[in-house]
Amino acid sequence: MVANRLRDLLLQTTLAGEKFDVTSLKARDVIQDWARKKGKPLPVPKDYKTLTDVKMLQDYGDEMRAEVMKGGGQDHAAIARGLILRIREERAKKLGQPSEGFAEIMPDGKPKAYILDCLRHPDEVNALRRIYEDSFVLIGVVCEEEKRIARIGRKYRDGGREAALEFMKRDADATEGYGQHVADAFHLSDYFIDNTDDRFLGGDTPNPDWDVVEKLSRLVKIVTYSDLIRPLVGETAMNHAYSAKMQSACLSRQVGAALIDRVGNVVSTGTNEVPKAGGGVYGESFKEGAPEARCGMFTDLGKRFCRNTRTQNEIIKELIDSVRELSSAAPDRKLKLEIELRKTQIGGLVEFSRAVHAEMDALLSAAREGVSTIGTRLFVTTFPCHYCARHIVTAGVDEVQYVEPYPKSRALRLHDDSIQTEHTGWLPPSENGTKVLFRPFSGVAPRLYKRAFLKDRELKDSFSGTMMIHEPHWGSPWHLPRRSYVQIEAELAKEESGNGE
Repeated sequence: MVANRLRDLLLQTTLAGEKFDVTSLKARDVIQDWARKKGKPLPVPKDYKTLTDVKMLQDYGDEMRAEVMKGGGQDHAAIARGLILRIREERAKKLGQPSEGFAEIMPDGKPKAYILDCLRHPDEVNALRRIYEDSFVLIGVVCEEEKRIARIGRKYRDGGREAALEFMKRDADATEGYGQHVADAFHLSDYFIDNTDDRFLGGDTPNPDWDVVEKLSRLVKIVTYSDLIRPLVGETAMNHAYSAKMQSACLSRQVGAALIDRVGNVVSTGTNEVPKAGGGVYGESFKEGAPEARCGMFTDLGKRFCRNTRTQNEIIKELIDSVRELSSAAPDRKLKLEIELRKTQIGGLVEFSRAVHAEMDALLSAAREGVSTIGTRLFVTTFPCHYCARHIVTAGVDEVQYVEPYPKSRALRLHDDSIQTEHTGWLPPSENGTKVLFRPFSGVAPRLYKRAFLKDRELKDSFSGTMMIHEPHWGSPWHLPRRSYVQIEAELAKEESGNGE
């Protein structure tokens, strides 16, 4: 649905006086073509009315990625490669040129857009970004879990709750490296859209809270320079959070947070880092080899390790040794048991880390400066853990927005009396509401922030002062080097045909 709305918007958009030529390409079609060549059965009917049919395509997609790796490939971008070749074929068709062979299909300079629906692995994103550079824009569409389960139930005949959860789990993060890892691909987005709200309230009555078209329209204006767009408060806050996370030396993940007051001022930032005596956390003041040692920097016979992981392993070992039947097992059996136990909730324990979490650091930093946290909003790069959640609620924060999910968090389960994810009808606690709102971040992602909002072109005529918003700018951040990508496309076509060296 989002892809269709984007197509409609682009068809109405002009650049340098010409309308966009828009082509929609589906990853599903690439997988189907591969399956046909392999003589594999395909679901009937073609519109995929059951999750069983969709799972068949999931299996084929996994097989495609695995096949490339077995053949000596270096990544899991098989489906992206198929989409790249389709872009080349479509350009050749529009220009009246043959796509067979390995000739470069040079563009004609007219505005064209290709909508790729949809990517499910980070390697696919990286391949497209590497080839098409800044002209590739990834839109991440998020939907609250319960609403997504309900929609799957309506869309597919066998979309019951358990089936939907199983499908979503595999979709988000499969066990195999060649499987689907939508969550990891989602984090690489340039622009986020929250599609939780239904388009219609009932029947044909439009839902005034459904703002997908408005959000997409804003992105199109940013990319085409058709209007002077400035960052929203939340986009600036998340950009601060993203910058803060890069200060972390945590071996597990970097997390950043930014706290803003009622009027949108950033009052503090935080990162997951080890606390330092006197206040704050280690940062640039840390010196290598200092006795304080940051997270993951303890020395043990000259080796560095994560304190939290080390403690988890100690608990697992103690657990195995305390059960007679397990303690007497052979060493290889014990090793397998340790690996399996790490997959349980023991492997999700976070309380033994030396680091203060980013959310806590931001709240404590505000407290040290005497800034009230009542009625503030917290922007964090990862969904808060249950430890942070209790501090967020206690501090009087109204709202939390996040980018990455954190499945290990028990925040919603432990604090469902004070936290909610449904924003419709929500009233902030500082305005007599009863729950803190946790919701996905939407808008320009930190990775796109500079490219979208930096003034890197003239916005007015130097003589008359007239604004020049609509004038295209060759060499802008959206400029695509013509030679590089057409050569790569031709080379890929050659490799796929088996004629590559």
